[in-house]
Amino acid sequence: MALKAFLKKNKFFSIITLVFTIWILFLIILAIFNRRNVIFWENISNTDVSSEYLSVLPPLRYILEPIAQLSFILEMEFSWLFIVIIIYPILRIIYLILRKKGIIHSKKLRLIKNPLVDVIRFSYKVLMLTILVIGLIILAGYLIQGYFFVSRYFMIPVQIGVHLCIILIIIKTLYVLIKLFHPRLQCNYSKKRKKKVKKRIKRRSLKSIKREFVYLVGVCSLLLGINILLISIPFPTHRIVPIVPLDDDEFLFDFHVHTTYSDGWLTPEERVLWYIEQGISGAAFSDHDNIRGASAAQNFVEVNGLQFIVFMAEEWTDNENGIHMNYFGIAEELVPLQSYTPGGPTAKNAQDTIAYVKANGGYITVNHYNADPNPNGGVGVPYNLTQLRDWGVDGFEIINGGSYGGKYQDIRNFTLSNNLICIGGSDIHTNEPLNTFIKIKLSDPTNLTITNIFETMKTNSTHEVIGIKLNPKAVDFPGDLNDFGFYVIEDFINYFLNVDVYQSLSWIIWSGAVYIIIFLSYRKIKKVDIAFLKRKIL
Repeated sequence: MALKAFLKKNKFFSIITLVFTIWILFLIILAIFNRRNVIFWENISNTDVSSEYLSVLPPLRYILEPIAQLSFILEMEFSWLFIVIIIYPILRIIYLILRKKGIIHSKKLRLIKNPLVDVIRFSYKVLMLTILVIGLIILAGYLIQGYFFVSRYFMIPVQIGVHLCIILIIIKTLYVLIKLFHPRLQCNYSKKRKKKVKKRIKRRSLKSIKREFVYLVGVCSLLLGINILLISIPFPTHRIVPIVPLDDDEFLFDFHVHTTYSDGWLTPEERVLWYIEQGISGAAFSDHDNIRGASAAQNFVEVNGLQFIVFMAEEWTDNENGIHMNYFGIAEELVPLQSYTPGGPTAKNAQDTIAYVKANGGYITVNHYNADPNPNGGVGVPYNLTQLRDWGVDGFEIINGGSYGGKYQDIRNFTLSNNLICIGGSDIHTNEPLNTFIKIKLSDPTNLTITNIFETMKTNSTHEVIGIKLNPKAVDFPGDLNDFGFYVIEDFINYFLNVDVYQSLSWIIWSGAVYIIIFLSYRKIKKVDIAFLKRKIL
């Protein structure tokens, strides 16, 4: 009855309650009728092998489901910021119109807005400073070592800078909250305003534009910080469980992944544990233009006595010509000509790199390539598939990042018809669940060398290249929309159409907790004396 009376007096909160009720009913319907469906696709034989594997979610994943899934969907594309840039001004204009018409006239809201604006302005300043410092470090590195520094080290200042930025914003937020809730402290925002009044800009419109720009960038920086924080946390993912348990001579491998030693967001140590959690036997750590991630992962496994195999690998990354290749079995760093630096790793073009790897007993495959028409004949740009074959590549990725359609079918067909190795890699940079793996049967399971594994894969009959679709697409937006960040909406729709009862239940519990917090906060604000708020904030 108390809630009923409260809702009658508070129309704004009544709208929130209505939206919450509809949301909970939606989740209940999902819990009743939905079933989680995960597709496992074997791309050498072009066969659905979903009946042979399970994707099992651990209990902790269910507890953290909304937060974990948010991080998996946001990923590291950051193009969702376009949605914010589009929606924020619209919401801001609506708010200003409603305030001007007197529909929104709460004095308490205006007072409480001050701490929020303070955090947003601080976020804007910290972000601008962080971008400036990171830019100067990368520029200095480029001037000293050229593209070599950019390809190998640019993520170090980016990751350190962004995480420091997040820490500073968290500290500032906590400081503001402490001042707001401490019985003796005051925020003193009126003093700050008085100083600004003395420095008035004559052109009010210019001042308003500047203010709105600061708000927009501040909000974006807060959201970006949350995004990066989320993708850097190794949330529980899923466990790949074969219906028929693996024999002693069968293994699950991944041959393409990244760590913080290039443009990944998990450390080599976290990545090893991430693989073990998902039931994978071993992986090739293939950071861009370096083997430091692989070395760190290998050391971590040896020191801790873990049952996991780390394959030494590197993603040779020629962005200038648009070709990436993974090489295996050589504990030496090789870079493309664009990354040459005096005293640095051996730098060669694509053809010479392939020849060098082969001459030194290694194996080399082409990553996420294309099947575009080549002006000089054949398919594949800048080098056609036939050229790469003739230069000596051992194979091509026929699945990358869980994708096996489109161009990958053309590459698959070429690879099979030319007796090359069909390989696949997750190419994962964040904490998302594994989306690609290889199942292989070895005649000598005690020989887990790259040589034995790759020589076995050459037959293409003793291994399977499997892509995982965790949320099969029921809704598929046009590519142009996804380029502007709408992939987030698309992925959330497809995710909710594919949740099981326990995932739905987790969302219901978390949603209920959020509603209760909003309700208690709103009721507290309504009860508090405005004179007290003025003393506290102003």
